[in-house]
Order: sequence, then structure tokens, then C-alpha cells
Amino acid sequence: MGGFGSGRYQGGRRKVTAEESISFGLVAFRGRIYPRSSGSLAWTRAGKVTASVRYSVAWDPVPTLTLIYHRGETDVRIPIRLDTTYPALGGLRWWFTCPLIVDGVPCNRRVGKLFLPPQAKYFGCRHCHRLTYRSSQKAHEIERYLAWINSLPQKLER
Repeated sequence: MGGFGSGRYQGGRRKVTAEESISFGLVAFRGRIYPRSSGSLAWTRAGKVTASVRYSVAWDPVPTLTLIYHRGETDVRIPIRLDTTYPALGGLRWWFTCPLIVDGVPCNRRVGKLFLPPQAKYFGCRHCHRLTYRSSQKAHEIERYLAWINSLPQKLER
């Protein structure tokens, strides 16, 4: 797992982690996805609400979850298409379809969790936001240290 660029630094700057972002998965919507449903989600830290988002579900022509929230001075309203799969043991599994467009190409990746990094305006998948995990950064600390040691000029033998 990991590989080049998956660690803490890339191009000399620190990568933002998934843990630093506001995130939610479909678990938060268990039992709430049906036509014309609506509600809100809130994130708290130390008993205080740090962020909140309202949502509504529409069913025409495809199931769509619309998120409504404030980001800075702006009101954001973003539709997120929902997709389903049928697991081998039966039932129905819901997925978010990433709504972001990166370099002019819609992502449309099927994901179970969406993220909103500190400086971003829209929720999207971890791949589009180029997020890493804190544990991945820790795992690569030794690799970076050894690379740094190997890059030092070799001592002259006497």
C-alpha cells in the first residue's frame, strides 16, 4: 500500500489528510434515503457544532441527494447522484457518485464516503481532493528519513 506520493509531502508541501476534512458516509443516511426525504447532519467537537449540512432526496429521473451548506461567505447547493449495487448475499447497497470535475473531466467515481477539506468548497471523493491518511504519512516517515540520509554526501574515507 502507499507508494510514491502517498506520504506526507508531495512537491515540498504537506498533503491534507482525510482526518482533517469534514466527511460523511452513507452510514449517516441509513434509513433516510427515500423519495422526498430531507434532514440535516451536524459535526461536533468538544460539544460544539463545528459544521452542519442540510440535505434533501429527489427521485427524478435518478435518486439524487442535494447538499445545502455554507462555506465562508457562500451558500453551496450541490447535487450528488446516488447509485446502487446488489451484493451477492442479497439486499441493496447505496453509493455516492463523486460530483467533482477535475481538469475538465467529471469524476463520477462510486464511493461510500465524501470529504470536504479545510480549503475546499465542494464535497468530493478522497481521490479528487488528493487526500491521504495520517497513518499513511506516519508509515512513510522512516522511508523519507532513509532517503534523506542516502542523499547526504558520503564521508571521505581517511
